Amino acid sequence: MPAQAWVTLIVGILATIGVTATLRQRTSSENRAQAWQRISWCLELTTSDDDAAAELGWTMYSTVSKSKLITPTERDVIRTVSEHAMRRALAQDADTEDTEPQTDTTEDPR
Repeated sequence: MPAQAWVTLIVGILATIGVTATLRQRTSSENRAQAWQRISWCLELTTSDDDAAAELGWTMYSTVSKSKLITPTERDVIRTVSEHAMRRALAQDADTEDTEPQTDTTEDPR
């Protein structure tokens, strides 16, 4: 085989490897973008005033957080949002407790 044929073969192989790597990277990037869209969707649901929508958002978070497509940083974002929401919910529960003083005096039934 002449040298020119070898060069053409090597260039062809390198081009094929380059195209394959580019397609793989683009697919991975698109998949990660989709995962982030799902995370954003969950965020919107969890901050909803509608309790059913918020519950759905939290349920979806558990599924989305297990995806292989999200990075450890994105998992940290999910964890931080969850902790913040939990503290907020606990603070609201504390605010709505019955805080009126109870008196031990009873009315005279006469």
